[in-house]
Amino acid sequence: MEIKPYANNFEKLKAGTLFRSIQKENGEPENIALGQISKELAFLQRQSQYVGEIERVLKELRLSVTLIKECKTMAVPDNVSRQELLAYYQGNFLTLVHQMKDKIVQLVHLMTEGTVPEKPSIEKNITVADLLHKKQKDLKTIGIEEDIKQWEQDSQTGGISVALRKRTHHHHRVSGLRYNQDFVNLGFTDIATNPNFQQGLTDYGKKQIEKMRLESTERLFSGALSKTQNTLTAIEENVEKISGALVSYFKLPISQEEASGIITKQSEMLGSFDVVNRCSIDKVPEPHKSLLNDLLVNIREKHIDKVVAVYLVGSLGRGEYEEGYSDINVYIILNADDEEGQALREDFMFSLRVFSEKEFLSEKSQKFRVIAKTDGILLYGKDLVKDEKLPKAGLFLALILNDDILETLDNAKEWAEENPTASPIQISRKSRRLVKRLIDFIYGVAMSNKPQYTASRKERVEKILEESLNKKVIDTLVGISRYGVGEFESFKNIIEGFRSRAEMNLKKMQDVKAHLDHSD
Repeated sequence: MEIKPYANNFEKLKAGTLFRSIQKENGEPENIALGQISKELAFLQRQSQYVGEIERVLKELRLSVTLIKECKTMAVPDNVSRQELLAYYQGNFLTLVHQMKDKIVQLVHLMTEGTVPEKPSIEKNITVADLLHKKQKDLKTIGIEEDIKQWEQDSQTGGISVALRKRTHHHHRVSGLRYNQDFVNLGFTDIATNPNFQQGLTDYGKKQIEKMRLESTERLFSGALSKTQNTLTAIEENVEKISGALVSYFKLPISQEEASGIITKQSEMLGSFDVVNRCSIDKVPEPHKSLLNDLLVNIREKHIDKVVAVYLVGSLGRGEYEEGYSDINVYIILNADDEEGQALREDFMFSLRVFSEKEFLSEKSQKFRVIAKTDGILLYGKDLVKDEKLPKAGLFLALILNDDILETLDNAKEWAEENPTASPIQISRKSRRLVKRLIDFIYGVAMSNKPQYTASRKERVEKILEESLNKKVIDTLVGISRYGVGEFESFKNIIEGFRSRAEMNLKKMQDVKAHLDHSD
């Protein structure tokens, strides 16, 4: 991203506060993925918003001066005199000066706060006097104490305070804008130029009224324009000085290098939230492609017209299949109420999971639909996951894919108790599949803490190792996922050793989700 040179200090302040908040946002992707922000980030964003408000008021002040300049010649509505329109624009200008004071004071107050307020979106009403009294040391250190004093209504140091005093009179007392002598004179000349009134005047009288009208118009409109222009200039200079001091003192990121780095990290973070399906039938090599075709023929022959859809999910479709390590996972969805719909069907070559259509589309099977959408290929039939809504990578996705981990461990324990005579090969196969599932759960915990997503187990292990302090445990699990264990004692130790940790981490994830649901 190319960052254009800044025209002035205020533009630097605007960019710096924005980039600083984005920089903070980049450091908490786990919140951004959930649509949440920390109070620290909200606090920084609030400062950037005040800078945006200052920019808005500056633009409106400039527009008001332009309207005052053009007021003498512009068309006016019926029943409204030109001087009344001028008074209206002057009143708006004074109101905007007061708004500018509030925005600047609040911005400086927030940026000099020592701690982040518990509710940063609700600021206190800070007056200029409060700011000067409570934060005099900070203002002197930053170098803006005198600039803030210009916003005191009773200050005698510049035109800004004069405008503030006029605004108080204009809004709360008898408005001096409407009772300026030239304003009164123009009101009189409006009456005197009425045809009925003109009939009673001499030529000399008519000339004098016209002279009064021209002189009062010039003084009133030129004076109003001169005063507002001078006030605007004073405000612009004040904003420039305060902006430059704030940028320098807080070392706000404004260089092209800094800004480009922040934007690049922002793009990378937002990209990490996206869940991308990397599977393709073109990545399936022979002879596996032929074996899949044979499987489809057998399924269709066996179930005739009951086959709704068949999905290949996992490493084979990603082109990451490893013989002897990877499984060939297939989901079969039937248009029938199948009591064995949730049963894992195993044979020599494939790991088959059979669902009824009703079951596959139920809330309970959301996990399998998500897997089919994010890591699957439709081999046959109707695409039942085409419209499946996916959350961003992060806590919600991690829970969808992993909230059945305790059930998985309990099923493994139950299998061991029901099959005491299982062979070492059967135990090895069960242990390998179980540990792969455990690795996926650990990755889910990592994904909930730092939003990311990959279906590749190799990449999942790499991500886990980036965050895990216990590399030895991960290496052990990876080893078991490849070679398995052949004894029941080791198999049971895996279950018992992992269950308490899984229960603790799952509860943490569920508690966070419950809190977010409640706050919504």
